[in-house]
Amino acid sequence: MEGEDEATVDGVTYRPGEKVTLRLDEDGSPHDGMLDGRRATVERILWDVDGKLYLGVTIDGDPGQELLRETGRHLFFFHGEVEPA
Repeated sequence: MEGEDEATVDGVTYRPGEKVTLRLDEDGSPHDGMLDGRRATVERILWDVDGKLYLGVTIDGDPGQELLRETGRHLFFFHGEVEPA
């Protein structure tokens, strides 16, 4: 599954390779708390059947970032959980 070349939602266009900052809900999981504010790289862009956008990212500075990229494993967030960096 390759994903999209780009996607625009609410006037913001996302493309693979672009940097984003994670903006996660303060009431989320402890994992969300650890990732909130971190910079990430968009690796994959997917739409579900209901038209919801998912952005697959790798976390910048994570020692496993290259391995995750090479194996196609990403963390997925909705467009409202990221902002352009």
